[in-house]
Amino acid sequence: MSPTRIIWLPQGVVSQTMSKQRAGGVQFYSKSKWTPDTDIYEVEDGLVILIDIAGVKKEEIQIVLEGQRLSISGMRKEPSVCKKHIHRLEIDFGRFERTFRIPYTINPDKVEARYEDGFLYLWLPKQPEDACIIDITIA
Repeated sequence: MSPTRIIWLPQGVVSQTMSKQRAGGVQFYSKSKWTPDTDIYEVEDGLVILIDIAGVKKEEIQIVLEGQRLSISGMRKEPSVCKKHIHRLEIDFGRFERTFRIPYTINPDKVEARYEDGFLYLWLPKQPEDACIIDITIA
């Protein structure tokens, strides 16, 4: 279970790390950010990253690769539905951010991203080792 999921507590119990909110007549506690589930696979020539962000619009996703640091962030907005009688809340909404340290140099010209059926797929190819070799002529 994600550590940012809504946590149901008996009325009157408050954790310092959670904010108290009301929805209809039900009292619940939640954190401000959520953490999407992520799978990372290393293959011979790179990394495949799969992130479960169903309900996030493509325009709300930001991917930044700086050196060996990859950050993925975005926003999942809560749909407007009638909340007269809430029985269960398990879906996280709001901002999310995941940051990963990539263990090797990535070829930034060949990075690919695809968003399909609620999953963000990232392909991060390794930089060929000989690409870092620079011939220097001594004058």
